[in-house]
Amino acid sequence: MPKVSIIVPIYNGSTFLPDFIEHINNFSFKDFETIFVDNNSSDDSVKILNQLLAQTKFEFSILSEKQQGAGSARNLGISKAKGKYITFIDCDDYVDSKKIETDIHLFETHNVDYVLCRTERKYTDGRTMLQPLEGVKEGVVEPPLLGLIWLKNFFYLQGPGAIVAKTEVIKKLGGFHSSTTGEDAFLFIKLGLFYSGYYYNKVYNFYTRHVDSTISLRNKKKNGALLSYFNLRKNLINDELVKTNKEAITILNKQLNVDIFKLCSNDKILVSELIYDERLKDFKLDSLLINKLSLMINKIIPNIKYNPFFYLWRRIN
Repeated sequence: MPKVSIIVPIYNGSTFLPDFIEHINNFSFKDFETIFVDNNSSDDSVKILNQLLAQTKFEFSILSEKQQGAGSARNLGISKAKGKYITFIDCDDYVDSKKIETDIHLFETHNVDYVLCRTERKYTDGRTMLQPLEGVKEGVVEPPLLGLIWLKNFFYLQGPGAIVAKTEVIKKLGGFHSSTTGEDAFLFIKLGLFYSGYYYNKVYNFYTRHVDSTISLRNKKKNGALLSYFNLRKNLINDELVKTNKEAITILNKQLNVDIFKLCSNDKILVSELIYDERLKDFKLDSLLINKLSLMINKIIPNIKYNPFFYLWRRIN
């Protein structure tokens, strides 16, 4: 049985697969399996996979998932994983050749459920950016610290490839959400809220942001990012495990109120339309922030930060 299972969702990834397979071949740690999950690719990804993998020595399998979305593809991989530990790497990203070996060493020397490194974001125009992460020190991180940090600032999430976790823990958490965006944040926020990890400040995960990525396409839509965050927070506040952490629920209630406030300011959307959702059955609107007068003011000012109701609400909260 392999020690580590690497789950790789594939959607029209033919351009990236040659380099990706080469990176995997160069891993210093060899006791792993790689589970590729094709997610309705319309290019020749599967054909290229079969050609490239025939020349490799590591254990692999190729699966097919018809339900669209990286979360669904990864969940199929999780169900077939044989390794004690599991990690998720997209085919247009890569990790340092020493990363898996480093992570397994940390598992063997510390009693933790996951290991986390840093991420560098790479853009197709040549720019790079170190993904920020504040409020946590190197070493063992007890719950719920990282979960709360990530919940307060989604931008601090380091991406799926930055984390190796115990497979049994990922299965207990129920894997990824089926949403097409925010599915990884949903899982890893819960991981940080309820399980202990080890954080080391080395940049071993490399995430590529290109024009056709899911996030890039989402951000081009009107209110795309805001609607995605709003949906993620609705999924989290409705999760039975998340509900057991009162601080997380308090944060989510505040965030959802601001989401609704912004959405009603940015478009002709009614509050009733936004909260008519079964996932928000336990959510309560804050009348100090969301009332007829404050929403009317939003229609005549250039930015909500100039709204006195918003200013007062932020001071209190």
